[in-house]
Amino acid sequence: MERKSSIHIEKANIGEFYHNSREKKTENSIFSTKDNYCNIKANKAMELYFSELKKRTELYRKRTGKKLHKKTITLFSAIINLNEKHTKENLEKIVRFIEKRYNTKVIQFAIHKDEGHYDENGNPVINYHAHILFMGIDNDGVSVRRKMDRKDLITLQDEIAKLLNMPRGINYTKEKKKRPKRLDTYEYKRAMKLKNDEVLKIKKELENEKNLRKQTEEENKKLKKDLLLKDAQIRKLELTKQGLEKRIQKLRNQMKDYNKLQEENRQYKIFTKEDYQTLSQIKKLLKVSSLKDINHMLNEFENSIKEKIRKRQLELIEKYSEEKGVLNKEKVVKTSTAKKIIKYTTSSKKDYGKEFIKAVFRIKQLEKELKQEKEKNQILKTKIKGLEDENTKLKVERDYEEMEMKESSKNTEKFEKNEINKTLKQQPKKHITSNKNIRDL
Repeated sequence: MERKSSIHIEKANIGEFYHNSREKKTENSIFSTKDNYCNIKANKAMELYFSELKKRTELYRKRTGKKLHKKTITLFSAIINLNEKHTKENLEKIVRFIEKRYNTKVIQFAIHKDEGHYDENGNPVINYHAHILFMGIDNDGVSVRRKMDRKDLITLQDEIAKLLNMPRGINYTKEKKKRPKRLDTYEYKRAMKLKNDEVLKIKKELENEKNLRKQTEEENKKLKKDLLLKDAQIRKLELTKQGLEKRIQKLRNQMKDYNKLQEENRQYKIFTKEDYQTLSQIKKLLKVSSLKDINHMLNEFENSIKEKIRKRQLELIEKYSEEKGVLNKEKVVKTSTAKKIIKYTTSSKKDYGKEFIKAVFRIKQLEKELKQEKEKNQILKTKIKGLEDENTKLKVERDYEEMEMKESSKNTEKFEKNEINKTLKQQPKKHITSNKNIRDL
């Protein structure tokens, strides 16, 4: 977004000499200070300020016959928006312009390119700006504050934009818009620091979530790899003569277990003598047939066993359904009796090793955790977006808001004209004691 010009004038204090020269540490400086510029060190600036203040105070006394009021603003600070192309030569033009416009003297001016923040992608966003500190009493001993009326401050914004060759900030008076509430320099910086700290905190949480997700994905891949390896080992073992013999024995034991369960529950046996004979014949063929053919036969036989078990379960459920007068089989399956039927027709022995089963459940668990982490990441991104939007809004209010001053009534204007006439006649006049910060329009 293109930066717009803006100048904000407010009462200054001598501590700002050190802030501008960066001779004391400031929390606002987060980038490199090598491109900063300051025309004079803080100590020399203070010596010059007090020297000028003494001269101008005496001029004021001679002109008015009174002592300088303690609430008179003697030092002003102007904060000006810049862009990355502006140099000290550009700032010197504004310095000469302010000195001429207000018939005063600039004590110190500086360019800062080390303040700003980081966006949501971690990229630096630099707040290019300048500070100008100038005397609040002009060369003739007159308060500069008296010259800064509404009209003056509006035209000041226009002139600064032209000198810097930048688009002017919003003219709320011309566009008849309501001015948003403005934060002063230090309030704004504190607010920006809080926002930046919150964004950095959420970014850190997001980074931790990403690392956790990456770790989860790696663990998931490792488990899947182990699972495939174990499965391959099982298949390889089954294709050996010894492996096929163990498989035949395992099937025989399973068939016996199923029949035993049926006897215990007073049901007829699922597997008959013919089924056992078929399995024995497959075992005898191990001596004359290829291992591949035997493996195929066992697969077919195993499928037939599973089909018999399934049919038995359906028969028992239908029988139970008829006894209870229930036609909906799906409803019957959900009943505790139907669940017992399925349990009694299923062997308690497992087809795979415990480690294999644990790996399967672990993968499912990791997939669930991964989904949860993705949802958390999305929530964090939404929070960061909201904070960045608020951050941008604060910055716009800080950079482009103009100072708000109350319009003087007609009676006050007449009074000021009379005061000016008295000043021209070198008569003492009433001094304006307001110490309210001047806000740019």
